[in-house]
Amino acid sequence: MQDQYIHDDTYHAAVDNLEAIARVYDPADPDDLRTKIIEALGDLGIWPNLCALSTTRLALLEKAA
Repeated sequence: MQDQYIHDDTYHAAVDNLEAIARVYDPADPDDLRTKIIEALGDLGIWPNLCALSTTRLALLEKAA
């Protein structure tokens, strides 16, 4: 994977956010942990390729309608 660099403030905010998530982690609710981590990554604009494909397909379907 190629390194990607983001603004220092954005990086530190993301680390702080992940740390806060870890501090309140409830082992009885692992889905909540996953959701919060996905949201934190999404705030940085980090998404899996599948999301890009889904967004492209959705745009094409909306255009065709």
